[in-house]
Formats: sequence, C-alpha cells, structure tokens
Amino acid sequence: MSYRDHRSEDAQEYRALYKTARWRKRRAAHLAVEPLCRMCQARGLLNDGSRTMEGKPQTNARRRFLVADHVEPHKGDRYKFFFGKLQTLCPDHHDVVKQGEESRGFSVEVGLDGWPIDINHPANR
Repeated sequence: MSYRDHRSEDAQEYRALYKTARWRKRRAAHLAVEPLCRMCQARGLLNDGSRTMEGKPQTNARRRFLVADHVEPHKGDRYKFFFGKLQTLCPDHHDVVKQGEESRGFSVEVGLDGWPIDINHPANR
C-alpha cells in the first residue's frame, strides 16, 4: 500500500524544509530548552512524548516523540519557518488540538462552566 499525500502542491513543497539539516538543528536546540509538551503542562501533566494528551502511556511507538511546533503557522514562509517562535507539543496536541484550531479558526476548549473560552468560537459571537 502506498501513501498518498493529499496536501496542496505548495504544502508538499514546503514540507521539504522539515528534512533540512538547518531545521533538524533548530528543532533539536528548541527541544533541548523546552523538553515537555506545553499544552500537557498547562493541564498539570509532564509529558516528554511518552504519553498521550490524556496522560496515558503512548502505546504507538511511532507517536513517541515531541513536535517543535510553529506557534504562528508559517504556510511556507521561509523566514517564519526558520525564525518564527516555536513551542513543544506532543503529537496528540499538535495533530488534534493545534491543527484543529488552525483549520477551524477557533478553539473548542471550554471553561469550568462548560462554555467555550475562545472569543472566536461561534457560541461567543
């Protein structure tokens, strides 16, 4: 079975930046300074990539890593890619929460009262 990349041509092109020595060096330097998932920490969980965002042991060996995530999506902008602010995320928070927020344009996180906390959420408009 072959893998088909469904991203746009532009996205496929800038994905190559992640394979450069320059990016690998930047990622390693960032993770050395911030070795735990930022979103897990905000919830009181210390996650070095060995856990899911729920705090359970990560059973999928291919997802036992940390992501050096661009806080502001770079969309192929080389300056933002190599110089933009980074944050450390576990794969769950990166793939589910962060990328979901980016595609929707708002967070679905709710407060203690059960109401969405993001002012951009449709319920708050």
